[in-house]
Formats: sequence, structure tokens, C-alpha cells
Amino acid sequence: MSGLMSSRPRVPHVAPVTIGAVRYEPTVQTATPGPEHAPGVLGAYDATTGVRLWTLKVYVRPIDSRLETDVQEDHIKSLTATPDGKLQIVTETGRRYEVDPDSRSARALP
Repeated sequence: MSGLMSSRPRVPHVAPVTIGAVRYEPTVQTATPGPEHAPGVLGAYDATTGVRLWTLKVYVRPIDSRLETDVQEDHIKSLTATPDGKLQIVTETGRRYEVDPDSRSARALP
């Protein structure tokens, strides 16, 4: 179906972040299949083998079924490690989150 154009820009490519022996990246850009492939889901992978260790739904953006789905999606735009071993995420719309890999939890930042 070449020649078709999407009404939204491409999903941002986010460089993976490795802390210790674990690589973190948005699941929408991985080849590992699974139902967790959605905007706002972070995957943790063994940095050596690439095996998925766990996933975390960092945020959910409600989708209005009357509108085109892909233009409503809010993908992860950046992922960085903090000095204290946490991860900071910024979305395409500027929302910010902090993920604690040890507790596998996320919180919205102001």
C-alpha cells in the first residue's frame, strides 16, 4: 500500500537506556511481540540476551472512538536515566513521568 500517507508524524525513535544489566525502551519500537505494544508502555529487557523481563504501563491516554486513533496517540519522545537510577519520560505532548525500575512504578511529574 505504498503512496498512502498518515495524518500524524512518525512515532519518535527513542534511544534505549541501559542501567546495569537492564535495557529500557518504549515497547512500540521493539520486535518482541506482545499485547503491551502501545504508546506509554515501557519495556525492560536483559541487556545481554534481549529477553523481555517486564513491561510497565506508564500512562494511558483516552482515545475517542469517533476520531482517528493514530492522531490521538501520545508516544514517548524521550527517555533518560537520572543519577539516582530512575527513568524520566517526556511524551510528544510534553507530559512528564518518572519511572522507578526497582518498584516498577511510575508517577506523573509536575
